[in-house]
Amino acid sequence: MEPLSVTVIIGYRMQAAMSQDWTEQTVQRLLSRDLGGKGVCLVLGAADTGKTTLIAAMAKDMGSKRRVGIIDADVGQSHIGPPACVGWAIADGRQADFSKLAIGGLNFVGDITPVGHLLQLTAAIVQSYVKVSTLSDVILIDTPGFIGGPAATALWWTVQRILQPDLIVAVQRNDDLSHILRGLEQIAPNVEQVHCPQQMRIKSPQARRKYRQEQFGRYFRSSSDFSISLNDVAIQESRDFGGAALINRLVGLRDAKGADLTIGRIRDWRRDKGVVVVQSPAVNIRQVRCLAIGDVAVDLNEKR
Repeated sequence: MEPLSVTVIIGYRMQAAMSQDWTEQTVQRLLSRDLGGKGVCLVLGAADTGKTTLIAAMAKDMGSKRRVGIIDADVGQSHIGPPACVGWAIADGRQADFSKLAIGGLNFVGDITPVGHLLQLTAAIVQSYVKVSTLSDVILIDTPGFIGGPAATALWWTVQRILQPDLIVAVQRNDDLSHILRGLEQIAPNVEQVHCPQQMRIKSPQARRKYRQEQFGRYFRSSSDFSISLNDVAIQESRDFGGAALINRLVGLRDAKGADLTIGRIRDWRRDKGVVVVQSPAVNIRQVRCLAIGDVAVDLNEKR
């Protein structure tokens, strides 16, 4: 078994080195053409193609000269804030790990996948963009690996139409974005295609679940239970709404203007008493005017 273990270790080291070389070369390629320095950059690609790594490197390179805003729309593998949300932050040129950046704001989508939530995801990206555009010179947008089929094409064409990004970076693995780019290149001013290393490691479903659980645990680490009167708030129902099924369900706590103050987790739904108990980070309950019920439940005691 020893030779196999050594081979695996060497393989991971080689992969990491190749990934680092690819990242550095790609960033320099973009910056040398001044593409990375323009206002809004949307990065598309399948899961595990290096999108987040590429954005982190771009942010670090540009951070010393410009105010760089990061919008993390990867709702399944979020680095800024918990999954099921679009989070944003202002980059620190010294910090390449987005999970260590101070969360500027969250926009609740309601699930860990865009499937069935295309409107919510689009709205969350746009809301984040509106806020970040007032605080930064450059905006880098990370996206989920949702690229297959007509729904994905419609989603990214719509996002492009609304935001009009100055640069779209298409990170390809075996030309898997060709169906999206085929028409997008005709209407978008700058589409830059790059190919990720074929040796890029693809995370297993188990690793993805473990990461999400860690992110949820991190977000709810310093949280409390709050009782909210159902008579004082509007309820935006989810697809599966009712009774005991709501326990542990994620919920967006929104103010009167529709902005998400924080994300919570339903602990108890006492319909007979007209009260819902929500676990969340610190929040002024008097500002909450709407509970947006999500479609994903989170058990923080679940074994990773």
